Amino acid sequence: MSTFRFPSLFVSHGSPMLAYGDDPAQEAMNRLARSLPRPKAIVCLSAHSISRDQVKVLKTAGNTIQHDFGGFPDDLYDIEYPCGGDPGLAEQIITLLKESGIPATADPIGPLDHGIWIPLMHLYPKGEIPVVRISLPLEFQPLQIMKMGHALAPLREQGVMLMASGGAVHNLRELRWAEKRGPGADFALRFEEWLIGCLQRKDVESLVAFEENPDYHRSHPTSEHFLPLLFTVGSALPKDDFRLVHRGVEYSTLSMLSFVLNHENDQILH
Repeated sequence: MSTFRFPSLFVSHGSPMLAYGDDPAQEAMNRLARSLPRPKAIVCLSAHSISRDQVKVLKTAGNTIQHDFGGFPDDLYDIEYPCGGDPGLAEQIITLLKESGIPATADPIGPLDHGIWIPLMHLYPKGEIPVVRISLPLEFQPLQIMKMGHALAPLREQGVMLMASGGAVHNLRELRWAEKRGPGADFALRFEEWLIGCLQRKDVESLVAFEENPDYHRSHPTSEHFLPLLFTVGSALPKDDFRLVHRGVEYSTLSMLSFVLNHENDQILH
């Protein structure tokens, strides 16, 4: 068993243009990876790999990626991120979920979506870490999403890092491409600040009741980019602390908030 408790990471993956790097969020991912021992595997849940009423666990020896976006520069579609899978870990994940009463099944063919491979490019650019993707069941209630994280939290003490990828604020309807470095929409800044406050205070009750926040529905016209954050919160272990990796709003309505939960004695990002 690992003597190091690997963090549980939530990353706001922003625009696919993040794949090019040269961005504060990318630099933050680089810095985080340098501060950690190398994990033996990464378990990823993404807003872009969804299912209905069960968790689909990718069980492959090798992974492929999907360029699941449109309207971007041609060379963005040429980027590849070859990385291995871990069928044994996939079976362990299925067992842990089922033991917690969460329906789960193996998925032998699914690719890694851009919410996974783009952040991983900046964490581990060589693709040397095996990756197992788990799906986001949109029919699950918020507490069930948290329960998924709780079920898989023991893996963090077995050399595995958990990564949930979504967006702390994700409103494409009001996005402004000319304002990558702009101040950010007022509602987006307020919602991001509220999230950070809840995480710092460990106010899980408010996070579960996210729809009561007056800025939620404008910050998230749909829920799939917010729900991965609850997976991360659910994966907390005793004596975990909240540590900010990066924050800030790009393109007016895309928060790039990323954070980790890790043991209070593990000094990372210093």
